[in-house]
Amino acid sequence: MTVTLRTLDEPMLVALLDAAVAGAEPAEVMPPVSGAAGWSDAARAAFLTFHRRRSVGAVVPVERTWAILEDDGGGETVVGAGRLEPVPDGLEVGIWLARGARGRGVGRAAVRELVALAGGRPVIAATTDDNAAAVAVLRGLGAVLVESEGAVHAVLPGGRVPEGAAPFAGR
Repeated sequence: MTVTLRTLDEPMLVALLDAAVAGAEPAEVMPPVSGAAGWSDAARAAFLTFHRRRSVGAVVPVERTWAILEDDGGGETVVGAGRLEPVPDGLEVGIWLARGARGRGVGRAAVRELVALAGGRPVIAATTDDNAAAVAVLRGLGAVLVESEGAVHAVLPGGRVPEGAAPFAGR
């Protein structure tokens, strides 16, 4: 299995929407959308608008976003998205994966690539303490994890741990 990142552009955005519809719920890949549950026309339009405003074609992008592609020997398939967003402490990394790509090392490989793209700048991440998969990926990459009221904040190697923070032992 090979995992690569491709800069999100209009053609890749369409492929990313297809991957999201086929393998994720809207709430897993974008902010909540009012209206019918699932991948309604409104949810699909909101997905495209969300990425266009934040990354693809934005005059002032909020973040850089890449499609995560997996090649299992039979060609590349879009299986999720990864992003780096400037924040006061460095860059925040975030990913989502389609169900079929979860639990097979794709997330870890994608986050490793995103950290490399950060070019040595501090990289942080945030998740919840009940997201065992995300916590495992971050821990496996050597992140320092800090828990606060159900949230887990991670500082990947090269980042800074907030002063006075206690390490997250996990549950």
